[in-house]
Amino acid sequence: LMPITETVTRYYLRFTTIDKPGVLAKISGILGDHHVSIASVYQSEPIRSRRGVPILIVTHHAKEGNLINAIKKIDRLSVIKAKTIMIRIEE
Repeated sequence: LMPITETVTRYYLRFTTIDKPGVLAKISGILGDHHVSIASVYQSEPIRSRRGVPILIVTHHAKEGNLINAIKKIDRLSVIKAKTIMIRIEE
């Protein structure tokens, strides 16, 4: 049996961030440093009633252990307002 951290699949990620230039660059830089490639990104306009701006990312196939390490680092950034949500995309 293979450890879950060795699983390779695509992932859906939801970050809740502050509305500030450079946030996406910080997130994508950390993902890249951990060998996680981005397939698509969606960032909505900020809404006053919300507590942060959502950034949605779908990755290319990546090793779960690499992604977990990247998310740990991303969640420590001052621009992140809530814990990152990660969902495996089963194909």
